[in-house]
Amino acid sequence: MNMKKLFFLLLIGLMIQANSLCAQGYNIKLTIPKMANKQVVIANYFEGKVYAVDTAKLNSSGYGAFKSANKKLARGMYLLLFSPSNYWDLILGDDQHFSIKTDTINVLKNISFQGSVENQAFLDFQKFMTSQNQKQQQLSEAFKKEADQKSPEVKKKYSAQFEQANKDVRTYVANVCRQYPGSALASFANFTLSPEIPDFSKVVPEGTKDRDMEIRRKGYYYNKAHYWDHTNFKDSTLIRTPIFKSKLDDYFNNMVLQHPDSVSKESVNIIEKARSNKAMFRYLVSYCFNFALESKIMGMDAAFVYIAKKYYVSGQADWVDKKTREKIEREVILTQYNLIGMKAQDLKMPTLDGDLVSLYETKAPFTLLVFWETDCGHCKKQVPLIKTQLLDKFKPHGFKVFAVHTQNKKEAWEEFITKHELFDFVQCWDPHGQNDYRVYYHIESTPMIYLLDKDKKIIGKKLDMDQLEDMLIREYKKMGVEIKK
Repeated sequence: MNMKKLFFLLLIGLMIQANSLCAQGYNIKLTIPKMANKQVVIANYFEGKVYAVDTAKLNSSGYGAFKSANKKLARGMYLLLFSPSNYWDLILGDDQHFSIKTDTINVLKNISFQGSVENQAFLDFQKFMTSQNQKQQQLSEAFKKEADQKSPEVKKKYSAQFEQANKDVRTYVANVCRQYPGSALASFANFTLSPEIPDFSKVVPEGTKDRDMEIRRKGYYYNKAHYWDHTNFKDSTLIRTPIFKSKLDDYFNNMVLQHPDSVSKESVNIIEKARSNKAMFRYLVSYCFNFALESKIMGMDAAFVYIAKKYYVSGQADWVDKKTREKIEREVILTQYNLIGMKAQDLKMPTLDGDLVSLYETKAPFTLLVFWETDCGHCKKQVPLIKTQLLDKFKPHGFKVFAVHTQNKKEAWEEFITKHELFDFVQCWDPHGQNDYRVYYHIESTPMIYLLDKDKKIIGKKLDMDQLEDMLIREYKKMGVEIKK
């Protein structure tokens, strides 16, 4: 099952559904003389991309409109697209009946709005931020030109100016939020702010061991604790901005410990903040689910199982159709029994000679459990490498391979073993399907490989030969056994 494709489509479904909510409709009139007899597109931001929403055909005088009598556009930031390389940002809140007049050369200077106090304020905000960015750049360039950048006096002077510039921005945003409470503009403007991290050098005493590291550590934890202070999770406006997803990505990749327990906890914390806003709740459930699902970190499938059970399997994600929910439930079933740290399910199977072998009774400090078949192209390459790269190297230290052949072609199986001299593997199969191993070990393709410790707990999965070799070297080292690469 292509789960990534499935949930990308779920997110697109969210966008489409939100853009077709029934309400008072919208009517955005345009006056752009320089685009007479041309088309203008209005599009919204979503998931780091831009999606067209409507098109206005301007007449010979440059007049036209985006309009709909029976639907209202979802709150968020939109682009007025004059051409693929020429556009302007708008903010759409609850009032979507207004007029725009502009040219396409200097939009910042010439655009004006009639009937949209929010967009006029957004224009002022954009002008202010543009001027502040220019000031910041000028300050940075002036500081670089200073003859003595290391001088305490110089640092203090410029530090004070940077602090004042930051204060000016925060004051401006606070005024916007006061003047336009509950607006899409207020949610977005406030969201652009970052936490103000205190100067922990003033609280960490001189002489503290690893003082600089301690200062950074305090800054990190403060930033993490206050990362979402300026985020209104009850307003779906943020979903349709160019920065919301990137901020989520930054938080989950750089602020959250990449461990399934941490990812699960942080996911629930954020999702529950949006419980009262269905669109935001849906978006965050999908985002967190996808983050866990697509992670390349071994063991993160535990977070996938947790989030899937809590929101999808439980039925809280009521926007998902029955077929999709069944696919998710199936994936959970196939994953929940083989998570990192769990004890592997015992397997009792006959060998080529008909003798019964047991995974649990295969005593070894480490056991490689591999499911394979002779008709599998990857198996033909990987299984012989298990012998030459792993078993031959680690066998003197007790390492064993428990190999389960997943087909009923006994003759082909025996020929492959003989050809590649795989006689030191514990070779077995399940011709009568008595072990349900395909469910317990998620066997949808082969080879499927698990690394088990002495207690048959799963410590590695879905690793290639080099990764398995490195992991075995590390694990043996913990036991006091040095093995060279």
